[in-house]
Amino acid sequence: MQKIAIPVLDHKLSPHFTTSPLFKIYLVEDETIVKESLMHLPSHLSESLPVWLAKNGVTDIITRQIGQRDINVFNQHKINVFVGVEPEDPNDLVQEYINGTLETHDDLIVH
Repeated sequence: MQKIAIPVLDHKLSPHFTTSPLFKIYLVEDETIVKESLMHLPSHLSESLPVWLAKNGVTDIITRQIGQRDINVFNQHKINVFVGVEPEDPNDLVQEYINGTLETHDDLIVH
């Protein structure tokens, strides 16, 4: 089972991971989306975002742009990060991820 988080803005992938207060969450089992939900980032997050997402069972993140330091922290919490994804409909992105056709671009990692 996988739990995929996508930061969203205006019903599309948000261009900046850290500025999105809303995440679309997909539960995927046997290469099928079995549940979708929205998670609002708490206004006063008492812990780091990776810790909060890990506590909520997230295993993978699909994002447009993110810093290398943030990727390292997510990886320490056993969360895979897919970077450089075009800002499309989150449902389409998860389906591409499931199909193995999600295009990522490491040049959008902020150093």
